[in-house]
Amino acid sequence: MTSTDPRRALGAAGERLAAAHLEARGLTLLARNYRTRQGELDLVAADDRYLVFCEVKTCLARGATAAVDPLVWVGPRKRRRLRLMARDWLAARSDSGPRPPEMRFDAIGVTLDRAGSLVSLEHVEGAF
Repeated sequence: MTSTDPRRALGAAGERLAAAHLEARGLTLLARNYRTRQGELDLVAADDRYLVFCEVKTCLARGATAAVDPLVWVGPRKRRRLRLMARDWLAARSDSGPRPPEMRFDAIGVTLDRAGSLVSLEHVEGAF
């Protein structure tokens, strides 16, 4: 069954672009849309150095630019929830073998035009 919720479709499009961006930068995707009691981790990726928990925010452009920077929606409450979700993800994989030595939380802001084409993608490594 396909969702007709335009917000879900917008978010899914942004997450696909963000995942492709991470892979192009050499990271391997480990999980997409991982559900926990606190919510959903958008993307979990890794390279040799970092285990990356990535929050993706997507918005539509208003004219030539976005009306609001999508990264403003990753406030203190969301950051706290992301840390709890990361803890749950790690606990569920406690015996899954070696991990990269460091962990970080990234944020990716994606802005699309009304046709669904990419206007901008901003990746903030170690956002919080």
